[in-house]
Amino acid sequence: MSPVLLPFFEVPPLKRYLFALVAVVLLTSSCSSSADVAATVNGTDIETTSVHSLTFAQDEDIPDEEFLQLLDILVQWTVIADSAEVEFGIEPSEEEVDGEVDRIIAEQGADLELEQFLEQQNISEEGLDLYAEQLVIGEAVLTELTASIERPTEQEALQVLADDPYNWTNVCSAHILVETTEEASSVLDRLAGGEDFAAVAIEVSIDTGSGAAGGELGCTVPSSYVESFADATMTAEIGEVVGPVESQFGFHLIRVDSRTEATVEELQTGLYDTTVAEAVDGWYLDSIMSAEVTVAEEIGSWETEPVPGIVPPVS
Repeated sequence: MSPVLLPFFEVPPLKRYLFALVAVVLLTSSCSSSADVAATVNGTDIETTSVHSLTFAQDEDIPDEEFLQLLDILVQWTVIADSAEVEFGIEPSEEEVDGEVDRIIAEQGADLELEQFLEQQNISEEGLDLYAEQLVIGEAVLTELTASIERPTEQEALQVLADDPYNWTNVCSAHILVETTEEASSVLDRLAGGEDFAAVAIEVSIDTGSGAAGGELGCTVPSSYVESFADATMTAEIGEVVGPVESQFGFHLIRVDSRTEATVEELQTGLYDTTVAEAVDGWYLDSIMSAEVTVAEEIGSWETEPVPGIVPPVS
């Protein structure tokens, strides 16, 4: 069977470390738990049959590993639904869930009929409804959490740029990486003599990835590089080759093709999105961490470190 390809939550960029189970991978021809109650969440039982009911072929056994993944998802969904109702009074209506199901199928099901879509994704209609309900809840939670978050002022944005320019400057660059200063000097002589930077990079750079592309590293923020390299990209004259710059990887000859600071509007949007993401992540984490979860002993145990989830029993 094909895996379920639906994303877990549609919210602004999140770390999503809580939700590593972004796909429900369902295989066949194995056994799974025989416990009647697989887990209990805040006093609500999740039965084994509820786990099986998520699959398209509900009469087939599920391998233990996939059963745990599905149960983990149901545990998290139950926690989120409970927390959303208790904290914000969020209770998705049947009409809202049905509308979300229609949207999912329209966007991801192409021209497939419902039954074809479910079979392709290997998910039951009940599973799709539960997933759609979570998307409705996620959107409502997002609305609640962002209601009190204000967009940063221009002054606040400019202060962030002054304090952390390496994260708010876009640099497009290329480099040639060699092992020794002698090799770097030789490359500089060749470039000074008029040889093409890209051709030399292809020939001598020990960074095989960028070397094959003529040394091109693309465009990114300097903070993504090691410190010495980042420093050079922030100070180099545009279009001029600088170096050698030493790092743990060797000696770099660097050419910065452009360097652009974020605009005030980009800063405000980026800071706002980050604040929203942190608020949403924090709410989900707090909800999961504070939930009372028990798992049937034969299935595993609920652990909150390093991240919340079900850990199978030691064999």
